[in-house]
Amino acid sequence: MKDFGEHHLCLKKRKKSEFFTKIPCVLRRLTMEDKDEALALHRAMAASATPDIFVPGTDEDFLHILEGGGAVLGVQEGRRIVCMRTVLFQTHDDEILREDMGLLPDQMTRMAFMDYCVVHRDYRGNNLQFLTYYYMEDLLWEDFDYLYTTVSPRNVFSLRNVMDCGFYAFQLKERYGGHMRYLLRKDLKHSPSIRMKRHASAPLRDYPAQQSLMEGGKVGYRLARHISGIWMLFGTLVK
Repeated sequence: MKDFGEHHLCLKKRKKSEFFTKIPCVLRRLTMEDKDEALALHRAMAASATPDIFVPGTDEDFLHILEGGGAVLGVQEGRRIVCMRTVLFQTHDDEILREDMGLLPDQMTRMAFMDYCVVHRDYRGNNLQFLTYYYMEDLLWEDFDYLYTTVSPRNVFSLRNVMDCGFYAFQLKERYGGHMRYLLRKDLKHSPSIRMKRHASAPLRDYPAQQSLMEGGKVGYRLARHISGIWMLFGTLVK
């Protein structure tokens, strides 16, 4: 995998509810030398997680990624890590391996699994989910052709970010012990087209309607705001 190096950022940091300042930060790939600071942010995220929104992995899961089972990009203010994005190179999760993603077995070995992005609340508002995704995509480009992730229908902010990054939703089902999740995929090198003409739509809260559209071969490609709430737009995948 290519060398990532360091990238310097100047980010807004919230000081109090009515103040913010600009702070120099560094974006880089984390290693086991960053274990203590990385685990501190991971544990803080896990402690505040709501299962309907996000089901965090264990410390052991995270350390497996940090040790080389995946990659972790971190944004640091001094030594303190204020943002992390993780990706898993391979998975032994039977639920994931059984999914019908339309890929051949050898293609599955070229798929990476986007895990999560967490941002300290003092640094929210800097578009770090979006920024770290594109840096991660550049890191993965030479070794992977497909990306996969899951997002809760209730996590509209993350769902919008993921779809803005080019992912499309191909299933909506229960995962992680009975919590609803969109299954989303992105093809990096040979991305299919999505026919938007005569698209269909359904409210995010209407799971059966969305599942029916996906079972009929449509994929979710964008969120739209209606008077009645947030809706998903569905188009036809053209390979």
